[in-house]
Amino acid sequence: MINLDFLKSKKINLTEENILDRLLDRYRWPKIYPIYNQPSIEAINENGEKDQDFFWKDDYLDSEKCIKRYEEGYTLIFSKINGFCRDTWIFNQLLFNIFKKECNCNFYFGNGKKSVSFDKHNHYYPVIVKNIFGKSKWIIDEKEISLKDQDCIGFDKFINHQVVEINSPKLSMTCNIN
Repeated sequence: MINLDFLKSKKINLTEENILDRLLDRYRWPKIYPIYNQPSIEAINENGEKDQDFFWKDDYLDSEKCIKRYEEGYTLIFSKINGFCRDTWIFNQLLFNIFKKECNCNFYFGNGKKSVSFDKHNHYYPVIVKNIFGKSKWIIDEKEISLKDQDCIGFDKFINHQVVEINSPKLSMTCNIN
């Protein structure tokens, strides 16, 4: 794995308000990205399953409904956010320079009232997590880890992990090193 202190030092300056404002740009968020065949935004339900019950019939975001889901306490997953803002773009360029390939970066945006994350799981690729704001408690490889503003952690492929607690608005960026 790489020097995470270097990535921790690279600030991503976003706030809850910034994220909610970007959701108002409904045409930025198609139900499925055509090139990647991947959902742009999903919600994690209380049972750990994902849904997209906040899109209009034209397959673009119903901004108000999506924001309401967040306010109710469901964690939102934003996929392919590499160019979400200048800071995420710069961070992604750093990852590209380190790994010599594009990394898929996603946001997890929640307040912990109803859903936090998925049950314990692992991936066939390494993951780097940049906690942008807020606090969360994780279980990674049976160890409890707390993340706060701008912290950065990484774990190798096939390592079990799970976010188990969020008590206030939190935004983290996962970078999948496939």
